[in-house]
Amino acid sequence: MFPALALAEVLKRRVPTAEIVFWGTSRGLENKIIPNTTYRLEKIPVRGFQRRLTLANLVFPFVLLASVAKVGRQFLFRRPRAVLGTGGYVSGPVVFVAWLLWIPVFIQEQNSFPGVTTRLLAKLARRVYLTFETSKKYFKHPKKLLVTGNPIRPEILQADRTAALQKFGLSPEKYTLFVFGGSQGARKINRLLAEILPNLLQDLPLQVIWSTGASDFAEISRKMEGQPNVRVFDFIAEMSLAYAAADLVVCRAGATTLAEITAVGLPSVLIPYPFAAANHQVLNARSLEEAGAAVCLLENELTGEKLAQEIKRLFREPERLKKMAASAKKLARPEAAEVIVSDVFAQLNKGGRKEGAYSEA
Repeated sequence: MFPALALAEVLKRRVPTAEIVFWGTSRGLENKIIPNTTYRLEKIPVRGFQRRLTLANLVFPFVLLASVAKVGRQFLFRRPRAVLGTGGYVSGPVVFVAWLLWIPVFIQEQNSFPGVTTRLLAKLARRVYLTFETSKKYFKHPKKLLVTGNPIRPEILQADRTAALQKFGLSPEKYTLFVFGGSQGARKINRLLAEILPNLLQDLPLQVIWSTGASDFAEISRKMEGQPNVRVFDFIAEMSLAYAAADLVVCRAGATTLAEITAVGLPSVLIPYPFAAANHQVLNARSLEEAGAAVCLLENELTGEKLAQEIKRLFREPERLKKMAASAKKLARPEAAEVIVSDVFAQLNKGGRKEGAYSEA
């Protein structure tokens, strides 16, 4: 969703009258985020197909048909100029209906290992935008592929450190550790940090911004009562402020997360999600580690003691942190959203339209 938001913001800036519609479900993070924007959110009942025997798969065809029907009615009535899927099963019926109606289709893939939906839909797309060069080997139509990096929201780069620290009520005299596990949190990371944090706070001039996810928020909040240097949230919408305040991040290694932390030049301790498809988060994390921008710790080998040692080591070596930050910045591709929107217009213009024509849409 966040790469889609980044693309929408670039498009809206270049074509202020454009109408941008997001498609999602009633269960996703889009229900928290999109209502706070100027964009419209349409919902369909589609669910992912489970790769195991389950009763849920029996209703999958009916839910899929209902989703296709709703998208079809909307597209016949409103007739969008283009459809861009950013991965996940929600893209399936939306992109498929667009293709059936001869609406130009584009795909943007964030991860190094493309999901099943992306690989299927790539056959229907005019262009597939990739984050990683290594992803090319999973597609059969190389002329459709364009490696752009992963789009990030412009505001990620615009926050001021002093203002960010004031927003969180933190001191400029202490190191700031930012811990998060993605929009849903990461239970393993939360458990380990809760175990080691008293020791870290005792041994380091440290303060913490901690996004736990909704499921662990109540428990972690109770455990952190009486800790004046810890700020606990279930979800942080203004990630730009958290990044600006941070000196080091501990997080997963999803593609959007890595695009953001490299864009702002933050050193990181990466704990890849161990069940990601084709182990792509480990591959993502290793690429940053090899570039000198991060430390990769595998979850199945990780203990609280090991995590504490690594955090202490990094904060006690400020020159290393600076070098890691510089290495992260070198990996950034903050122009990805601009490149993708420009290419979408270029592809549409091959059909006879000019970008300016969209200003009247």
